[in-house]
Amino acid sequence: PTVLGELALKWLEVIQTGLPVAALSATVGSFRLSPAERRILNEVYLPWAVRVGRNAEYLMNVYYEDEFDTDIDELRKRLRIETVPSVDTI
Repeated sequence: PTVLGELALKWLEVIQTGLPVAALSATVGSFRLSPAERRILNEVYLPWAVRVGRNAEYLMNVYYEDEFDTDIDELRKRLRIETVPSVDTI
């Protein structure tokens, strides 16, 4: 877990819920990033969050406790969650 990763998830939440507090958190949270991290957020993770937020099942309705024994790849496929892009260097 990193600030960068949490911000990517926060943007996914913004796309799915449209909650102003999520948008505020995602915007203000990015002020803590270095220029290199901000570039990665804008070029890699933000586009990922938008794609997943628009295409995935509504994730607030998932009972994750019921999915603990589900294979992660199977769960991603069922919920239409694209794997997060890998970033080797920051």
